[in-house]
Amino acid sequence: AMAKCKGYDQSIIFEKTFASALQVKNGNKPFERDSVLFDRIVYSWPILASLNWAAAQDSGKLRVLDFGGALGTSYFQNRKFIDHLSEVCWHIVEQPKLAELGNKHLKDNFLSFSSNIEDGFRFSSPNFVLLSSVLQYIDDPFDVIANLANRDVSVIALDRTPFLNEDQKTFIQKQSVPSQIYSASYPCYLFNENEIISAFTKYGYQLVESFHSLDKLSTKATWKGMIFKKTS
Repeated sequence: AMAKCKGYDQSIIFEKTFASALQVKNGNKPFERDSVLFDRIVYSWPILASLNWAAAQDSGKLRVLDFGGALGTSYFQNRKFIDHLSEVCWHIVEQPKLAELGNKHLKDNFLSFSSNIEDGFRFSSPNFVLLSSVLQYIDDPFDVIANLANRDVSVIALDRTPFLNEDQKTFIQKQSVPSQIYSASYPCYLFNENEIISAFTKYGYQLVESFHSLDKLSTKATWKGMIFKKTS
């Protein structure tokens, strides 16, 4: 699949993502997602509810590790609903170039960046891990799940993740980005739902709720989110 795709490591993706994130940080636009600017914030209400749910279980403290969180899409999306909390730390783990741009131009008292999971945990001691539109683009998503789920984080939430019917096995296909966004393509996993759930339950997580995401990018899969709670 990689041989047929252009991949994520392209300057046009970094440049457009960075330009859009600055527009949001500077207050010129309310929201961006995947480098696309919007005139209003499009919320994932289940994710917002789970963020506050996690904080409520920890004396109003919210410490997020946002794996693959770009340049703060979910942070800027939700900040007006979490700034009342007693403590907010939002740490994004991203590709080195994005992490460098983020720390140089977007970092603030609550938002910071690093390029690996270990640094992210050392910096933020998270009680919430967010995986939004990321697992399907990782070379080995189940290795990432094991790395994250083996660290006793209270809540792990997925969003914007493609799932197949129960009887279909996980497979990979080429995903092409619409040309009006930018010219790119990359391998994308379409997951068997039970395989993902099992990957978390083996580390003591219980599926609390699942929900449909806003994405409708393929007729082969349903884009969903899941909220897991550490129980043992």
